[in-house]
Amino acid sequence: MSFTPSVRFVKRRGALTLLAASIAFASGLTASAAYAESSSVNVRYYDVPDGALAQALNTFAAMSGVFLGGSGELLSGKRTLGFEGEYSTVQALDLLLFGTGLSYKIGKANSIVLIDPNTVTEGEDGITLSPLMVEGGRSSAALGKSVISSSEIESMAGDTTNLTDLLKGNGAVRFSRSSSTSANSASMRPDEVSIHGQSHYQNSYVIDGISANNDLNPGDSEDTYSNPISPTNLSMLSGSSSQSYYVDPDALESVTVYDSNVPVEFGGFLGGVISSKLKRYDGEDYLSVKYAISKDEWDEMHADEDLAEDLADGDSIEGEYTPEYLKQRYTFTGAQGITDKLGMTFTASRATSAFDQSYVKNIGNTVYGKQGVEYDDTVDNVMARFDYKATQDLDVGVSMLYANRYHDGVTNASYDSKFVKSHQATGIGFDTVFRTNSGVLKTLLSYDEAKDTLDSDDSTYAYHYVDYYNGNWPYSGGYGNVNQQQDSAKFTVEWLQNAFDAGSYEHSLQTGLELGYKKMFYEVEGDIVSQNYRCINSGCADSNGDGVIDYDDEYLRITNIIAANKLEKTYHSAAVYLSDTIKKGDWTHYFGVRADYSSSLDNVDLSPRVTTEWDVFSNQKTKLLAGVNRYYGRDFFQYEVNSTLRSWRTMYRYNSDGSLNRQTNYSDQSFRDYDLDTPYSNEWNIGVVQRFGVVDATLQLVNRESRDLVTRTETEDGLDYYTNDGRSSTDTVTLTFETRDPFEIGATDTHGKISISYQESESNTLSDVSYEETISSDEIYYKDSVIYESQLPSFDFNIPVSISFSTRTEIPDWRLIVANSINVQSGGKVAQDTGENFTDSTGTYDIYDDLKFDHLITLDTSIEWKPALIAEVEGYIKLSVNNVFDDYIDKSTNSNSYSYTLGRSGSLEVGMRF
Repeated sequence: MSFTPSVRFVKRRGALTLLAASIAFASGLTASAAYAESSSVNVRYYDVPDGALAQALNTFAAMSGVFLGGSGELLSGKRTLGFEGEYSTVQALDLLLFGTGLSYKIGKANSIVLIDPNTVTEGEDGITLSPLMVEGGRSSAALGKSVISSSEIESMAGDTTNLTDLLKGNGAVRFSRSSSTSANSASMRPDEVSIHGQSHYQNSYVIDGISANNDLNPGDSEDTYSNPISPTNLSMLSGSSSQSYYVDPDALESVTVYDSNVPVEFGGFLGGVISSKLKRYDGEDYLSVKYAISKDEWDEMHADEDLAEDLADGDSIEGEYTPEYLKQRYTFTGAQGITDKLGMTFTASRATSAFDQSYVKNIGNTVYGKQGVEYDDTVDNVMARFDYKATQDLDVGVSMLYANRYHDGVTNASYDSKFVKSHQATGIGFDTVFRTNSGVLKTLLSYDEAKDTLDSDDSTYAYHYVDYYNGNWPYSGGYGNVNQQQDSAKFTVEWLQNAFDAGSYEHSLQTGLELGYKKMFYEVEGDIVSQNYRCINSGCADSNGDGVIDYDDEYLRITNIIAANKLEKTYHSAAVYLSDTIKKGDWTHYFGVRADYSSSLDNVDLSPRVTTEWDVFSNQKTKLLAGVNRYYGRDFFQYEVNSTLRSWRTMYRYNSDGSLNRQTNYSDQSFRDYDLDTPYSNEWNIGVVQRFGVVDATLQLVNRESRDLVTRTETEDGLDYYTNDGRSSTDTVTLTFETRDPFEIGATDTHGKISISYQESESNTLSDVSYEETISSDEIYYKDSVIYESQLPSFDFNIPVSISFSTRTEIPDWRLIVANSINVQSGGKVAQDTGENFTDSTGTYDIYDDLKFDHLITLDTSIEWKPALIAEVEGYIKLSVNNVFDDYIDKSTNSNSYSYTLGRSGSLEVGMRF
């Protein structure tokens, strides 16, 4: 019996979907040998993103040029993991369908039919194809690269309100000791992360190929109740982030983390690369609405017993606790087909946190009451993606990004004038993918702006001694108005050559060129004034005889003026890269090199990248991998700003009669000229990937030796300048077990992952902001030896052992997902001055000893339910409980601070999808 092939397109809601026609083949669906042979050797580069299976199949068909058939009736909403690389048509289709339970038959004239081999039947009308059902499989494990899909993001246990929350199960990642504490329970700023012991501001953040880094002053990123600037000694605005965009994870299709063996297309990092993709249109129109809430009544907050009464009264205890708060999030996501070739996705959200803080007004042991303030912390997100299928070979995409975080309040009792501080970023990117018979040409043109603003009610800060004399609070005023901004543009063109044979070797070449432009400025909008008043007569007598001691009895002694001004710098950059992936038998070698130039430091930096992979038993089940790589880091506008701001300051000293005593004009030599090398990190790593049934096990050792880290140094005449004296060394061992396909128990599917990592890190800079830290040459006594203070163990992010065990159980019949995550962190230690001295024949030294922290074990759990409400309307309920067993530890580092981890907390999210 023979059949005539037929192909047609089915249009659903005005959008292109999978071919939904039956394709019958001559000779009872037997494969065409000629086609099978040609398709197996026709190697192309494929980049099929994680997402809907329908969209992925369309993308595959366009790239390969084959005709696909099968029943697309129930493909809507089903997902696949996608893949990327050089493959033949058959290899690519095998990867695309991996874990789905589907198979295919090859027919004549470039035609392939997708089938469920268990339920294919034949009747009078030909072949009846079963609906295509997709199961949740994962791609094979790889060393140094991990991918988080949108479905994992949505159902992940624990907080997932920002990008770095998604990295908590990654063994290469460490969070700050200040994360998850009572002090920041209400803050909306994302946590910072360190990868393989590198500074948190030395990671590269990328969204759809657009750089998402803040290079203004990302080191000074802690904004929890600290001063945004110092008006009397002007500095850049603090409390921003190394990320330009505070991304709402609901906008993301996937997040790929490269922590080692990073390919040459990425530069500008010492730690790792966090590359995110916005959601793509998959052929289905929908609108999703969500609302999330969490509040202090659902939390357990722990503190020292002496503070229990303050907590019960709702006092914030000098900003170290947030006993009363309300956090809410409103999210709209959707997709819309505009034409047969054009579709869009979008996400818009607003997250708010309202909480109180108070600060004690004290001078020495005298307390003048409290300065209270109500905070409103808000993060707005709007992100959209347009995808246009111009021709079968040309795809055009547009990514639009907007994020804004702003909060009001005061930061201490002295500066009592309110302000609003904002971090805002806006970006747009145009990308193209053009497929030819020889390879794939990619281009990207992007532009983005990131700025921090401080808008204060008052630009004058004053101290009145008469108030202090009369027993009143003597301080008042604000910070003034300050703006800082970076504007960035980048053009990238990349060529991916189809694989070709040279002798007995298969080669896959990749070449690329990047051109960049960046403009940065720091601006004081109006004069910022600091005034210090003193009494006219000694002892604050009634100098004018009016019977009271008031402002008429004092004089303006010192005025500091930071004049309105603007510093602007423009930089250019260029990079070229080339790589070749060489395959022969069971061996795969990756050779790459990247060259970067930036006018900011005027350096040319060469980054070789080499990795080798051996398929030990020629069955893809046991692989040994090794790599040797170099990465060059980032530099920051803070270098330039510190060399200039002092020149904007003038100090006037007056006599008691109001006459000018002395005027001091400061020069711009607070920082001397510097000639910096670009910080770099040398990496070597070795590992093994072993497949056990549906579980992939990976074991990897990564060593990072970082040199030429930027630090501050002070000369004998008291002037500061930047040097390349910083260095660090980190070893990380990570063992991971992860399911590739789910475990099926009854009517449930369970995915699981266990990650165990040990990290040992040493650095001659103790803080987490090395480029603003002076390396100490002081000698101290530590562990029975006299050493330099800079030889002490790293302070922040230095957590030796991290264990994560996560599971995600799906119950399809109940439309239910239960996720759990057990996290274990060793406490580690920091070295502290004991206040005691050690004396020997060489001198007297401060004694340092280790402060050890307890280990912390927490269980986070969530239950996600998506009930079917009415036709084409799906409900959404997610209940999350963090730290179920209410475990906590004391993270205080001295007797004057109180820092405990947050106990049990909860959140509720509800919504609908239309």
